[in-house]
Amino acid sequence: MKFVLNQDRVLGLIALAVGLVLVFYWAPVDSETGLVERVRGRSAIGDAMAPSVAGTIIGLSGLWLIVAGGNSVPIGRGNVAWLIGLLAVLGLSLSLMRWFGPAVVEAVTGADYRPQRDTPPWKYAGYLIGGTVMIAGLIFLVERRLHWSRILIALGVSSVLAMLYDLPFDNLILPPNGDV
Repeated sequence: MKFVLNQDRVLGLIALAVGLVLVFYWAPVDSETGLVERVRGRSAIGDAMAPSVAGTIIGLSGLWLIVAGGNSVPIGRGNVAWLIGLLAVLGLSLSLMRWFGPAVVEAVTGADYRPQRDTPPWKYAGYLIGGTVMIAGLIFLVERRLHWSRILIALGVSSVLAMLYDLPFDNLILPPNGDV
């Protein structure tokens, strides 16, 4: 049987590469503890456990697609255009999520963002704008048209997610404000 590079296998190769990077680079470098840590003589889940499990699942799923992915369509220009659009939406939304909040605070108050990053409404600015652009942009990529109702849905979903992250926890800072 001949190995044909098709959509499934390319997706599998990408997933395998992402999984390997997560498990062998990102999780160990970005975590202060390993997979399991000893706390007061007891074993506890370490910081690297969740990303390592996620990376393993992603990598195994990619391997499955590589091995079993023989019945899909070959890669075409439409696939490349979709990927470029997807990366553009994600890049724009993540950039807005990171830099919109500080830009608004400086423009409106003239103050530094860091002391205000956990105070309403400033802590929600980047998260809501970036999240709304991400969800609305992905809807646009799928439907090939954009309606006001979809933008309102995206804003609503971003708002609910922000509240689910923020309201139950007193000392949690919405992403990416913890790094600012």
